[in-house]
Amino acid sequence: MPLKSADLLSSLQERGLEVSPGMVPVAWGWATVDRERAALDFAPLRFRAAPDEEALGASTSRTTLSDSTVLVLLEPSTEGRLAAALARHGEGPVAVWLADPVPDSASASPSRPTAIGGRARLLRPEHPWGPFVLYHQPVISNEPTVRPAIDADAEAIAALFTDEGYPAGPSDIRERLSRFSSPFSTVRVAEIGGELVGFVAVHAMPRFEHGDRIARVLALVVDAGVRERGIGHLLMSAAEGIARETGCAFIEVTAGRHRPDAQHLYESLGYDAGIATYLRKRL
Repeated sequence: MPLKSADLLSSLQERGLEVSPGMVPVAWGWATVDRERAALDFAPLRFRAAPDEEALGASTSRTTLSDSTVLVLLEPSTEGRLAAALARHGEGPVAVWLADPVPDSASASPSRPTAIGGRARLLRPEHPWGPFVLYHQPVISNEPTVRPAIDADAEAIAALFTDEGYPAGPSDIRERLSRFSSPFSTVRVAEIGGELVGFVAVHAMPRFEHGDRIARVLALVVDAGVRERGIGHLLMSAAEGIARETGCAFIEVTAGRHRPDAQHLYESLGYDAGIATYLRKRL
């Protein structure tokens, strides 16, 4: 399979795509009927789940090529543009994201979130089967942000959880998100440049011995590639904010003995390991 931008561009041009000089590709879209199989074909490149590409009607995974451009695997999630492109061309490159403003004369779709972060406008092709051009509006800030989790995050959360040693699929995560959808049980995710890089799950439960609540951090996972950027601190701060908003007097978290790095993080935030003894029994 081609791994260079020049080869991908040549393949798209053979399919009828016109790219003007000076329009720099920031990402390529590779259509496939099976992203998992396509990812294996691209080995040793490693793909990570990305948000759905709404403009094309596709679920996505992404990786970075040697020249720093992004390769996005596009699998049709609905009948529509991408499905038509696969029927017309077969698997292969069908889309290109360009770091260039949409021409005034261009007929383009509304701006939408995109699989590579930021937002993009799809230039409506002459033919419904593509090839497709998306004018990319990059995220201005690369600072991490935190927001509530949504169903579309399920694949990225599942990938992070699996990497951490807790295998889970997107359907598992969607079911858990449905259970964590109240003010007292919630999930927050951290993003950098539109890419999900961590999450925290929090549950606030009433105490019987007092009239308040106590919050518990049930899961905290941060992408290994960004663990020196303060994402864990940011997510724990969000968890503590949730605890305060729900009337909790305390917040607690468990750190396994095999995770000294996690225990160090919690202690650096003021969590005291000497307050109580944690006991557990498997049922």
